[in-house]
Amino acid sequence: MTFIRYILLLCVLFATLCGCVRQPADSARVEVLHQGQLEQPESDANIHPAVYVNVRDNTNKMFGLRAQTESWLQRQGFTVVPNPSEAGYILQVVVLSAGIAAPESVRQMVAAGYDTPSQLSGRGSTALVADVLLVQRHVPSAQQPSRSKLKSISKRNAVASSQMRIGLLAHQEFKGDGVPPVFAETMGKELATHIHGTTGQDAPTQPTSTP
Repeated sequence: MTFIRYILLLCVLFATLCGCVRQPADSARVEVLHQGQLEQPESDANIHPAVYVNVRDNTNKMFGLRAQTESWLQRQGFTVVPNPSEAGYILQVVVLSAGIAAPESVRQMVAAGYDTPSQLSGRGSTALVADVLLVQRHVPSAQQPSRSKLKSISKRNAVASSQMRIGLLAHQEFKGDGVPPVFAETMGKELATHIHGTTGQDAPTQPTSTP
């Protein structure tokens, strides 16, 4: 009986130590960096609040980003559409780098701005860097069915476009092939907030839960 208790005690101790070493990331520990911003159109264009989201992950380490971005956009009052020709907002996100890096190198990479080199180096943190392009456009009227679904996005329908580079930085190294799930949630929320900011409207109040 004493031997069994000893084994159980060792198991509990081992589980406790594992819990201390492998702490999950949370949004409070993820620092958001960005260079540039997504901007409002200069004219008083009335942009249809429908968004098409395109995510390209060059790292194969970021999972669930499109779903998280679409979910947060819907919370901000946008409609997510499957066809870019139906969208007033076309969002393209390219995940450039993800993994272990030195914090200062990540800051420099983000500060360099959109469409600049993005090779992570060093150690000390886990990071993700992405380039973001937002195109705002007029959607052809539904009263003209022949033009309501375009085969390609016409430049003459574009009202404005803007770019930004965005980075996420967690000050600890995470093992494994991918980045923590909180990265996708944080990035999705950040993108939705920036896009909503281009509408010139106040962010909708999120419902709060009560115990």
